Amino acid sequence: MGTSKGTPRMRFHHRQVFKRPVRESGAVAVMAIGAIIIICGFCSLALDLSRVYNRKMELQSAADAAAISAAIELDGTKSGLTKAAQKAAALFAIPVVYGGPGYGYVPEAMDWTDDAIKFAASPDGPWLSAGEAASKSVPNGLLYVQIDTSQLDASYGQVHTLFLPVVAGDAVIASTGARAVAGPTAVAVVPFGICAMHEDEKRNRNGELEEFGFRRGVSYDLMQLNPEATGTGQSFLIHPYTGPGATPSLPDDFDTVAPSVCTGMMGIARVTGGRISVSSPFPLSDYYQQFNSRFDSYTAPCSPDTAPPDRNVKPYKFNDGSVSWMDTAPKEQASVVYADLANSKRWTVAGPYPSPAGTAAEDYGPLWSYAKAVRYADPMPSGGYVAFTTSSWKDLYTPGQPKAKNGYPASTPYQNGGPSYATAPSRTGVRDRRVLNVPLLSCPVSGSSATVKGIGRFFMTVLADDTHLYAEFAGLAEEQTLRARVRLYP
Repeated sequence: MGTSKGTPRMRFHHRQVFKRPVRESGAVAVMAIGAIIIICGFCSLALDLSRVYNRKMELQSAADAAAISAAIELDGTKSGLTKAAQKAAALFAIPVVYGGPGYGYVPEAMDWTDDAIKFAASPDGPWLSAGEAASKSVPNGLLYVQIDTSQLDASYGQVHTLFLPVVAGDAVIASTGARAVAGPTAVAVVPFGICAMHEDEKRNRNGELEEFGFRRGVSYDLMQLNPEATGTGQSFLIHPYTGPGATPSLPDDFDTVAPSVCTGMMGIARVTGGRISVSSPFPLSDYYQQFNSRFDSYTAPCSPDTAPPDRNVKPYKFNDGSVSWMDTAPKEQASVVYADLANSKRWTVAGPYPSPAGTAAEDYGPLWSYAKAVRYADPMPSGGYVAFTTSSWKDLYTPGQPKAKNGYPASTPYQNGGPSYATAPSRTGVRDRRVLNVPLLSCPVSGSSATVKGIGRFFMTVLADDTHLYAEFAGLAEEQTLRARVRLYP
C-alpha cells in the first residue's frame, strides 16, 4: 500500500510554509545609487570649499606681503605715503615665476591699483584712501596701512564651483577676498624721560635755534635738570610696553626695562598722542651699565646681537685731552649747572640769555662734539637748518667766549671719524648708536602719567655712571621716523 501524503488541506499548508522568498535586489541597487550620489555631492562640495579656501589664502598672502612692504616706508611724510604705494605696486609687478603674487592652481599674475591701499593713524582706522591721505598738509601719524584685495580686479577672488551648479542648475561663482593691516610695533626711544626746559618748541635765541630750552652742541648732565626747582634734578622712568592712553602701570621691573635701555627701543608704536606711564626718579644706578652697551661695554641682559655698539666708541672726556678740538680746556664734562633762583629753575650756564654774569669760557663744557649750533628758522628750511661756524663761538657763548682750534673738522669730531676723534669697537658697530632719543615731558607731572611734548636727540659723550648721564643735545627727532619694527595686526 502506498503511504498517505496527508489530506489536501495539509499538502497546501506545507507548500505555503516552504515557499521561496521573493528576490529584492533591485531595491538595494536603488539605495546604493542614492548613497553614491550623496557621497559624491559631499566630496564635490568639499572640493569647492577647498578651492575657495586656497584662493583666499593666495589673496591673503599677497595682502600680507604688500602691507608689510608698504608699512616699512611710512614715516609720517607725504613722500612716505608715495613710497608706500609704490612699494606695494612694485610687489605686484614681480612675475609670478619669480615669487610675485598670483592666484589659481596655474598661478596667474595680478595687477595693482591704488584703490587697494589705505592709511590710518591707528590699526583700527579710520582709514583714508591714498588720495585723502596725500591731501593732508602734514600726514604725521599715518603709520598704518591696509591692503584690501576686494578693491583689485573682481576676478581674482572668483572661484567657479563644481557641485553647486548641479544643485542650482546654473553656473555658480563663489567670491572671496583678503585684507591685511600692518604698522609699527616698536619705537626707537629710550624708557628714560626728562622735563622740557621751556614750553616753546622753537625759540629765537639771538639768531640761534633753541628747542624746548635746549641748545644744539651743548652738553648736559641729564640727571641734573629741573624746570621747577633748583635743588635737585628731575628724571623719569617710562614703562616700555604701556602706550599712550593705556591704564598707568608702574615700570619698576628690571627685567622689563633693562632690555629697552640696552636697545634704545620701547615695545609701543609711539609715545605721543596720550599720557604715558612714568615714575620718578629714574634709577640710573640700576641701568647705567645698560646705557654703556653703546660703548662696547656689556652687562646682562645686553647683548651685541640686539644692542650693537656704536661704530665710534671713543669717550670725549673733558680732562684727558679727548676734547682736543677746543682751545679752551673745559672745566666739567657738561655745561656747569646753574640754579636760577629767580625762576626756580635748575639748568646750566648755557640756559639763560645772556649767560649769567661771571660765566667763564671753561664753564660751557665740551662743545660741538657731535652737533653744531644752527640758525633760527621757522619753519625749517627745505634744505635743513644752517649751521654756525666755530668763529661764531665768541657770539654764541657770552660771557666767557670759549674758542675752538683751527683744526676743528669740517663736520664734527664724531662725524669726522679721524684717528684723533674715533675709536673702533671690538665688534661691528652701528652709526649713531650713542644717540639717545629721549622723551621731553610736559612738567609738572601729576601722578603716574605724563604727556610727551617732543623727543630730543642726545649724544652720549662719555660712559654713564651710577649718578651721571652726560649727553650733548643734537636737535629734535620726528617720532614717525623712529619706528623700529613693523608687523601685521589682526
